[in-house]
Amino acid sequence: MAIDKVNGAVLYSVTFIRDYIQFGFHCESNDACLTAYASPSVTLNCVEYSYENNGYRDALSGLINQIVKDVHTGDDDSIKVIFEGNDKLSISPTDKEREILIEYAVFYYGDIYIVWN
Repeated sequence: MAIDKVNGAVLYSVTFIRDYIQFGFHCESNDACLTAYASPSVTLNCVEYSYENNGYRDALSGLINQIVKDVHTGDDDSIKVIFEGNDKLSISPTDKEREILIEYAVFYYGDIYIVWN
């Protein structure tokens, strides 16, 4: 799958935009962007954070400069980006988000687009 292009890439940006978050990856030949319309969760230093937690935005920003070890997309509509230190970014829409969102994540790399809905 095309999202595998971020394996070995460095996460160089986390951008908070009103009601979604974009993650920028510096890959070998092109930069890539993963946009999360569903609220992602993050595991940083063995602590899991979600939108409701204090320190959530700091934890997401704490992923900057980390190298992607692996990416998993599951049948349960989840996207998991695992970093070399075993920190993790997860995007999986809640039932409420499924009701209101047309798409919950978009990935692009060059002219490749993937939409999860």
